Amino acid sequence: MEIIDTRRFFRNRFEYYMDNKDISELRDGSLLTLRDLCRVLQHDPEPFPPCYDPDLRKLCGHAYLIWFRQDRTYGEVTRLLARLFAAEDGLRPPVGGRWVREVLTSARAADYWLRSEKETTAILAEFDLAAS
Repeated sequence: MEIIDTRRFFRNRFEYYMDNKDISELRDGSLLTLRDLCRVLQHDPEPFPPCYDPDLRKLCGHAYLIWFRQDRTYGEVTRLLARLFAAEDGLRPPVGGRWVREVLTSARAADYWLRSEKETTAILAEFDLAAS
């Protein structure tokens, strides 16, 4: 798939997620999920379009000023989403405080937080087997 299409699908899903807090109902011709697209774009240096600033303000909450200190990329948006998904999946505590700064300055790979519930369950099962 072309990177331009990938970014378009990402923007569609990002906007839908921000409006509905749901990523399951969007039908736009791609089988890729928002998590899939985050994995693909996690290192993308392309600047994220400023027309999505209101959504990013909503995403970042009271920590939004950290986001707007400089131009940000698709890769950085995926890191924020990955952290939210990790909280939703119970892999990390709920976001709060200085979470935007922590995510944007963290050296931790975002793809760990982008694993699906099925992948996470399989990994935890492997840990349980190893511990036995």
